[in-house]
Amino acid sequence: ASPPQLEHLYSEALLRLPPSYLVTDHAQTLLHCGILPPAAVSAAWLRGGGGGGAGGGDEGGGGGGDSEGGEGWGLREILRRRYGLPPLGVVFCCFSQLYKVDPATFAAWLSILRRVPGSVLWLLRFPLEGEANLLAAAAAAGLPPERFRFSAVAPKAAYVARASLADLFLDTPLCNGHTTAADALWAGVPLLTCPGDAMCSRVAASLCTAVGCGPQMIADGGIGDYVERAVRLGTRRVELLALRRKLWARRLSAPLFDTRLWTRTWEHALRAVWLRHCAGEPPASMDVRLGELEAAELRRENAADALVRRARALQAGAVLPAGLQPPAGLQPPRADTRVAAGCCAAPNDGVT
Repeated sequence: ASPPQLEHLYSEALLRLPPSYLVTDHAQTLLHCGILPPAAVSAAWLRGGGGGGAGGGDEGGGGGGDSEGGEGWGLREILRRRYGLPPLGVVFCCFSQLYKVDPATFAAWLSILRRVPGSVLWLLRFPLEGEANLLAAAAAAGLPPERFRFSAVAPKAAYVARASLADLFLDTPLCNGHTTAADALWAGVPLLTCPGDAMCSRVAASLCTAVGCGPQMIADGGIGDYVERAVRLGTRRVELLALRRKLWARRLSAPLFDTRLWTRTWEHALRAVWLRHCAGEPPASMDVRLGELEAAELRRENAADALVRRARALQAGAVLPAGLQPPAGLQPPRADTRVAAGCCAAPNDGVT
């Protein structure tokens, strides 16, 4: 999330993990939770439905004798109507807590709504007081409450499943969605973010890159670029659906949702930090590169074995070879010390 050119903003040394610092478990816990795939997007929505405006009732339906919906509607449109969403309109969303919505972000959202006819903005009703405040601000800017939808907090699986009814997640630039952004991407909803300098304003860009859709989802030209991209996607439905399909095709294989890979990378990072400490070197920022993992495995095991041998020899009072002497001033570890990620535990040595 924080590249080398922004290290001056931190007093700490940074560990940069690919593909992202955020660990997820969606592939394990939310694999089957009712998420609608891109195939559920109907031709009627793609055409614009000849309506499908901000009203959440039967707008956009042509009446085909189907009491559940209009002509050409599918399950997605039927569910949208049940949630009070326009079945055939463009549904922008943001499910982050409302404290992240600063005036500049809300002004950008209002601009997007004005330029995408019939669109609505779907938000989370949390905290409760935020809804009235945002609606009042929108009304003062000339946008009626019908252009907004608010939903209550729901259990995780239900919330992720209903999120798949949205068309585009509008991230909050000042403080990005973190878990919320990952939830949207897992639900197959394209996300648009505008990164800043602070780490909290760069998380979503990291997630979009880790899912393989960075260039299409990161507005790196500032808030104006963010607005223009949102309007473009909101008014070019074929392009928006193509992005949705690309995201869907990559979500199961993307590094962002590979928990095992993240765990291996994190363990590798901790071992690198520990070995640097054991060598008497001061903390320093470093990049953990995926290409190094396989080659590092043997080095890690050899280093771990050497550390354990050193600890046991020192405890026994033996004289170590020069290559295994600890740096000056470094206290030797006890042989039974448990080190994070097990880097001092050699195979079959009884230390766990």
